[in-house]
Amino acid sequence: MNFKCLFKSFFLSILLKIYFPRVRFKLIKKPNDLKKMYDLLWQVYGVEKKYFDHNQISPKDLKDEYDIKSIKIGAFQGDNILGTLRMILSPKEEPFYVEKDFNIDLSFFPRKISSELSRFAVLKNYRNELISFGLLKKTLEISKKMDIKYWIVVIPDRIKQYFSKSFGVKICPIKEKKLTKKQVEVRKKMLNYYKTCDPHPYFISLKDI
Repeated sequence: MNFKCLFKSFFLSILLKIYFPRVRFKLIKKPNDLKKMYDLLWQVYGVEKKYFDHNQISPKDLKDEYDIKSIKIGAFQGDNILGTLRMILSPKEEPFYVEKDFNIDLSFFPRKISSELSRFAVLKNYRNELISFGLLKKTLEISKKMDIKYWIVVIPDRIKQYFSKSFGVKICPIKEKKLTKKQVEVRKKMLNYYKTCDPHPYFISLKDI
């Protein structure tokens, strides 16, 4: 049992209730809430962080084929969305998004009991440990109910180090090979993201959380 993770989670849960008592973490299903989610992603990834050219890409352009087979989670304060996170599922052994971005071999991976976490974004004024923790906590609750055993994540080294040191979570690297021409082309849409963050793929066993 990961006592470090249990202690840190208990402490953050208390702070979350104290500082954000009205924030609710829930599934995003309603069309209006989905629109708010895309607007938030566009605001954070495009306007603020400039991962893509927000003058060339609209919030509607952020919809993709993975939305159909994913669970969207949002942090809401009243009608306002503060943060979001997406769980991509692979019930029919279909590829994860990470396989479009990286030249990796996931033939060893148990897809049916795994999910890929993506599109993790929080508004600037609420970007602290607490809202992010709340989103991950809700994601963990859903994962356990669905009998998900593994998470695949694409994160920068600083994020990996944070979770390893603060929560004692074991984050295992997925071996990468040289990008294919198709993957290089796919990345062009978010090229600044890869240059700025230098993210890499990892997997996490939920038994360690």
